[in-house]
Amino acid sequence: MAMAGVHEDLAELIREFGLPDRLLRTFQEKAVTSINAVIKTFEDDEQFADFILQQEVLGSKSLRLRLALKMVYMEAVQRARSRGQVPRMSSSPVSSSAPSPPATDNEEAPEESPTEDEDEDEASPPPPPPPPPPDASGPAWRP
Repeated sequence: MAMAGVHEDLAELIREFGLPDRLLRTFQEKAVTSINAVIKTFEDDEQFADFILQQEVLGSKSLRLRLALKMVYMEAVQRARSRGQVPRMSSSPVSSSAPSPPATDNEEAPEESPTEDEDEDEASPPPPPPPPPPDASGPAWRP
């Protein structure tokens, strides 16, 4: 049975990931009522979670709730793809925290700074010797 105003496909995901009942009203108010609406409206899980949590108050923007919403999004995309539906794609390049590919020979690579071993080969003064231990017979400080 579908939850009030939310299609069974999305209602199943909401139950599966344990989202609180108060979010049902948010899904209804924002017209996010089916998996199809999720994949056609949002480009990624961050955008989905931010949109759903936009009006939430009283500490409900918890990490657990955000993670559950992201999981709902990912599962919705997976189920839609298995049915042959195509999720919305961003027109901008994908931004990720993955490092950029290394420079090729044709590109100008930044000059590498010398390592500590290379620094030691050059003339650099040795570090100062450690201070002598305090003499037990005299004061530890000097006026």
